[in-house]
Amino acid sequence: MEIETLIEELREEASDVGLFFPMLYETDALDTAGELHGHKLSSRRVLQMQRGYDATEDGAPSDLTVKRYEDAVRKQAYSIVVLEPAAIKKDARESESDLALIEENEASFRALADAIKQASKEAHGFAPVIVILLDHAGHHALKACAFDHSASLPTDVPLIDDDALTELLIACSDAAKLAEQAGFDGIGLNAADRNLFGESLAAFHRDGKFGGDFDDRTRFVRDCYTAMKMVVSDKLFFTIRLCLSDGIPQPDGWGMAFEDLSAPELYEPALLLKILRALYQVELVLCTIGVPDINWMCEPQPESDLIRYSRLCTCVAMLDSDLQQNVQLVIPDIGSEDIPFDYLAAGMIAGEFASFGGFTQID
Repeated sequence: MEIETLIEELREEASDVGLFFPMLYETDALDTAGELHGHKLSSRRVLQMQRGYDATEDGAPSDLTVKRYEDAVRKQAYSIVVLEPAAIKKDARESESDLALIEENEASFRALADAIKQASKEAHGFAPVIVILLDHAGHHALKACAFDHSASLPTDVPLIDDDALTELLIACSDAAKLAEQAGFDGIGLNAADRNLFGESLAAFHRDGKFGGDFDDRTRFVRDCYTAMKMVVSDKLFFTIRLCLSDGIPQPDGWGMAFEDLSAPELYEPALLLKILRALYQVELVLCTIGVPDINWMCEPQPESDLIRYSRLCTCVAMLDSDLQQNVQLVIPDIGSEDIPFDYLAAGMIAGEFASFGGFTQID
């Protein structure tokens, strides 16, 4: 099928059922120049690398990891490369084949960053901005722990205490120092996928200083950025991968309305982003959304790709205009063989709802 015909059919289908779906017939918007924290960018294409499960037993990038990234940046010119999440401790990984940014692995991460830059220079004539995301798998970690217990998140793993969270703040600051030493340009938290950072934002039932109201539920994430900011220079910028709306009904969800339990409400995510922008100069936000109406421990129920992408676009566009003018949003490819993501990302950028398209699928 001709791409123009496919796009026309998708736009008509979305219009018939009243979905927000700003797909264009061309991708020129992806190839416009930009700037991020003083870095000149040749395009609006961002590589958001998915987990490859090919790290060494200690969490260092292996030769297979390096080759995977080299192959990816050679196939397509990306202005920004966001590494797959790297755990802040070895036991914070989901599996023993995941990455961990710890002291003994610093040289391997430096080699990975150098290899990405060199491969891009050879193929496209420039080195991309490279960002690393810090992660803690929480419920699914090798040493499993929960930030909160609620009826919507059934689990029997132990609740992490405040002393252990303080240790994680130190781990974040240590990782930030290593990221700067390894030559990364940016660093951020992976506050999505209901991992520990993401779960903390919806800790309505947790007692103490890290749960309850908005200030306390966002305290752990804010403290992590404070800990990192204290140990790095201004050369290393901060970013975040943030779930805008997790799809879990209130009173257990993040970015969800209390009046309509199935509807997103972006007041709190937007407020957090404004705080992170003001205090830590977080300008680049990698947006995600959760899957609605499911038990988070189960497989997602089937949902059409059109509806999935429309929900994502809608949530990104719901962020207020003041925030969109001061923060650069990345809309991610969530994977579909039937929807050409390039054209949808171009529509979001041309409409000034987002600044970048985040590509995760490598042909």
